[in-house]
Amino acid sequence: MATRIVFLPNINSDSELFSEKLVTFEWIPGVAISQAKKSIRNLHEAALQQIGSARILEISTRSEEILGISLSAFNLPFEGKNYSVESTYQASKVFEKGGPYLDLLKSNSVDAKTDSRLKSSGLLLGFRFEGEAFPVTKAPNFYDYLYIRSLLAFPNRHSLIEYDGFTDIVFSQTSLIYKKGKAYNCQARSAAIFLTLNSRYKEENMIDKLRELMGKQSMDASQLDLF
Repeated sequence: MATRIVFLPNINSDSELFSEKLVTFEWIPGVAISQAKKSIRNLHEAALQQIGSARILEISTRSEEILGISLSAFNLPFEGKNYSVESTYQASKVFEKGGPYLDLLKSNSVDAKTDSRLKSSGLLLGFRFEGEAFPVTKAPNFYDYLYIRSLLAFPNRHSLIEYDGFTDIVFSQTSLIYKKGKAYNCQARSAAIFLTLNSRYKEENMIDKLRELMGKQSMDASQLDLF
């Protein structure tokens, strides 16, 4: 058995931008994508039984839906450009000993994420993008900002309203209490935040509102080790 988080938009309330629900399901071992797809099916079936969510979209390269594959940060172009959200995110990181490494914009998503400099440059201090500095924070954060800007340029973005929630089978957190050394950012969470914002504001106002919410947070990278 395994546990994953289902991210839900908070459309009918004025509370947080997303909710998280833990779901336990039968994990199918193996590295093949076909095995991952079986695990995703089990996760979504369990989500229906455990939290009552019938329409869940897996957002990852392992998704069985074309929409879910397209919305993977590895595939989703940043605002329609010829580089992905993932490459943009990695290219914006600023460390104690280097960065941002803007050449990563020319790399594919896998190469950008696994570039050795991201591991050898010391503590992640924040991000520098389009002449602005962004701190390391919990959601909504810089990752969500890039992802949601890209969703606003994605032609099929309105299809997301057909879903109750979102998953990412490879997201490494398996607890609602986030653990030091574990990945924090998640494309499924960003999608849920997008739907919540979309339900509350006009599209032309969404980024301004998101920036306002991001600005209310302040947390030093040394206090919150999310990477």
